[in-house]
Amino acid sequence: MFLSLTTTIAQTVVSGTVMDEKINAPLPGASIIEKGTTNETISDFDGNFSLKITGESGEIEISYLRYTTITLSFDGDSDLGTISLSTKKKKKKKKKKKKRY
Repeated sequence: MFLSLTTTIAQTVVSGTVMDEKINAPLPGASIIEKGTTNETISDFDGNFSLKITGESGEIEISYLRYTTITLSFDGDSDLGTISLSTKKKKKKKKKKKKRY
């Protein structure tokens, strides 16, 4: 008699919606990466994403060009809801004073 064992690996799914903080608009193409891995996805046209995670808990990093990158923790299957990103503040260049002779 043969005994058949099936091993299933549970995968955690983290999901959410990436939005612009000021105008409350979706950010399509935002990068969502599971920290410490090469596991990543991007948000769709409506800012939605779903990422299968390799472990039960950890952190994801969400970034978008010219926006502040944020890191969020998760534990098990998680719907992170709406994630608002703010634009990076521009650094002002200091003007050099002209020397007068």
